[in-house]
Amino acid sequence: MEKKAKPDNNNIGNAGEYFIASILSSRGYITTITLGRAESYDILAIRPSDSKTIKIQVKTAWYNNKSFRVSPKDEADPKTEYYYAFVTLKENKEVWDYYIVPAKIVSKSVREAHKNWKDRPGKNDQKHNESTVRIFLTKPNKDSPKWYTQELIDSFKNNIKVLEK
Repeated sequence: MEKKAKPDNNNIGNAGEYFIASILSSRGYITTITLGRAESYDILAIRPSDSKTIKIQVKTAWYNNKSFRVSPKDEADPKTEYYYAFVTLKENKEVWDYYIVPAKIVSKSVREAHKNWKDRPGKNDQKHNESTVRIFLTKPNKDSPKWYTQELIDSFKNNIKVLEK
């Protein structure tokens, strides 16, 4: 059997956005994808229970990733109803997974994990250089804050109800 090539990154990102939008739409949300026209979010959705507008940033991985790249701006606490959707396409070999995580959890975990990484000695006990890369994990590692447990992460897995109030 011929191995299929990895789609380009735009198609991978689009797949994640449309996947999350389809789940929302099937649950009665009025949903629109911003198609790159909004800097900090990919989906605007109106929650059916209270007509509140929520914003969702989608991060999509082709492989079955346990880590997703974010940036220093993702460390800031959001002021609105803001969420992240982390999608793993698993090379289309398995059913896709997603994590719907409130931005407050993402920002706090990313901020604290980065600080822990900076404070921990690197190779040959050298200090880590500053980096613009931040990582959100779906499996805790040695830099994860103590409160950031696998049980907490698993509560967001394939759980669209996180968006409901």
